[in-house]
Amino acid sequence: MTIKKFKGFTLIEILVATGIFVSVMVVLSQVYLAVIRSERVAYGLLNAENNLRNNLEIIARSLRMGKNFKLEDNGKRICFDYFLDNLWKQVCYRYNGTNYNIEQQIGKDADYEPLFDPNLKIIKANFYIQGDSSQKTSQMTIVIPLEVETPPIKNQVYTFHLQTAVTPRILTAE
Repeated sequence: MTIKKFKGFTLIEILVATGIFVSVMVVLSQVYLAVIRSERVAYGLLNAENNLRNNLEIIARSLRMGKNFKLEDNGKRICFDYFLDNLWKQVCYRYNGTNYNIEQQIGKDADYEPLFDPNLKIIKANFYIQGDSSQKTSQMTIVIPLEVETPPIKNQVYTFHLQTAVTPRILTAE
């Protein structure tokens, strides 16, 4: 009687190889999911920071070209004259603590409109004038510090601290 030798793997070898393969795949899938979660958090933070910086730059540009600055409401509001559409118009920015946003008003009778993403929560905002704003020849600086919270991103709230300082241009032509 002749015994035939089968070439191939035994059941135990296949079970061990399958177990190792499954273990490696579980580890790799966990790493992949962690990378995806981190990417979502980073993307959310990047969007929030871009919104903050872009809108703060909009405020800074208008302040840079303004004149006759007045702080009101303990630094929560700043109003000034701004040359727009061939006319000097009053522009105001105010911090609204009720809806946690900075709002813009162009023209005395216009409504205030929020500037920042409504999902961002501006906790603190003030306007400060350093220097003398009453004299046209003196240099002054307007400082705007902000403290902003993001909406929860993966159950974590992130806080941004931003500040900008603007030196208005001295406009001599009336």
